[in-house]
Amino acid sequence: MNIKNIFKGIALVALSTAVLAGCTKGFENLNKDVFGVSDEQMAQDGLALGGMLQQLERSVIIFRDGTYLDSDYQIMYNLCAETWCGYMAPTLSDGHNAGWDVTDGWHRRMFTVKYEYGMGGYKDFEQAALELGMENELALAKVLKVATMHQVADYYGPIAYSHYGELTNLYDPLDQVYTQFFQELDSAIETLEKVAASGAKLLEDYDLVYNGDATKWVEFANSLRLRLAMRVRFADAELARTEAEKSLASPFGVIESNNDNAVMSGVDHHPIYEINVNFNDADTQVGASLDVYLNGYNDPRKFLYAKPAGDGNLHGVRPAVAPSAWTNYKNTAAKVSAPNASLYKICWLNAAEVAFLRAEGALIGWNMGGSAKDFYEQGIKLSFEEWGAEGANNYLANTTAKPAEFRDNVSRNHTAAPSSVTIAWNESASLETKLEKIGTQKWLALFPNSCEAWAEYRRLHYPVLVAPVTNFSNGIVNTDQGIRRVPYPVSEQTDNAAGYASGVSALGGNDNAGVRLWWDQKPFNN
Repeated sequence: MNIKNIFKGIALVALSTAVLAGCTKGFENLNKDVFGVSDEQMAQDGLALGGMLQQLERSVIIFRDGTYLDSDYQIMYNLCAETWCGYMAPTLSDGHNAGWDVTDGWHRRMFTVKYEYGMGGYKDFEQAALELGMENELALAKVLKVATMHQVADYYGPIAYSHYGELTNLYDPLDQVYTQFFQELDSAIETLEKVAASGAKLLEDYDLVYNGDATKWVEFANSLRLRLAMRVRFADAELARTEAEKSLASPFGVIESNNDNAVMSGVDHHPIYEINVNFNDADTQVGASLDVYLNGYNDPRKFLYAKPAGDGNLHGVRPAVAPSAWTNYKNTAAKVSAPNASLYKICWLNAAEVAFLRAEGALIGWNMGGSAKDFYEQGIKLSFEEWGAEGANNYLANTTAKPAEFRDNVSRNHTAAPSSVTIAWNESASLETKLEKIGTQKWLALFPNSCEAWAEYRRLHYPVLVAPVTNFSNGIVNTDQGIRRVPYPVSEQTDNAAGYASGVSALGGNDNAGVRLWWDQKPFNN
């Protein structure tokens, strides 16, 4: 099929938008044959690929965008990773996802929506870019594909990646998926570095993140490679170090400033706002784990992340509260803290995360360009700056503050403090204590990026989270370890039986929420 015919609709939308945006100018363009533009013209102004680029960008973290709704975000993130990483607690009247009795109707959406939206969009982009000879733009698309698909792989494990779109979608083992991620990022970064050096822009009129700035895209790609390198360090330390140090050796480096954070523009509100304010008078509230760390540390970001309850304090909700009590935790009770979601952004990756990644690398002797202490403190300062919080230096100097015990402000679901980790860096502390500091502060700085927070919690086992009131998994999920992955959608067992069987085999024979992924190899005895 001719690419020009595929994008007639996009051309028409672009023309209509131009007319609506400026009704008193541009009439000289109305007589042009929109459907008869040459391939060269389409390549020049990005018309062929612009709409596809935005689809790829929106698939990294799906939100209300005209195709999907805030309720899709709720099902994919809020009721899954956002709950399992301790950021939020659902206050719904059905299901026990928060207590690890995972619900197929919820967790499958990451597979059936995000997976297909992201991979399908990339395949379309790839075909068009190859026909038009737009190799630089294709390199950018590869970065976006990895940014999306690593979240899917980190949810489920083995996925159809190299075989996606074939008659039988056989699953690649997760180590092989990650090998492909690194190969694609290496290739894309090599191309994008040349574009950045030339000063050229990439689909500037369509890019919702960096406005076509190739230099910033290289920084993002390097930072993403660093994230994934650290993800696999307990499974393949040599591969991890190689890919991490490669990112720091790039002449364009990684994200170091909040000005370069990967943030989606044009988002009227974060989906958590809609979920809390308009869904059944609060389908989600701040989680107990945020409560104990923010309160225990008297963290200046406390009331930027959460709203005060009726008594002026921060009160979270413990996961898996009995269904009969859920209505008592709604906004109308004024006894718990709602997420301060009007301040939240759709942020894929920020400078604070990169600093903490470098801190961990430096801690174990990798060449990260500085010391673990310096990067740890830099990560905290960057997070405070990002949120407009004051007092970072005093926070960093605090040697005594510890996570608080959890006091349920509605019922009696109290529990002891999950950890005694303090804030100030102590060079004489053990390696594991330093790692807990890094993991805990990184988790706070990632907020509200739940996909990454849940993956890092599973990888590092930090921060230590407040356990659900009840473990509804019937022994499948260890109470002290938490949910480790998401089962494949039940529909895969019939719709793609051979692929499903290959995935379960690569997992070791079991498809449940207690199975550890390939990169999840840090011992639990630390």
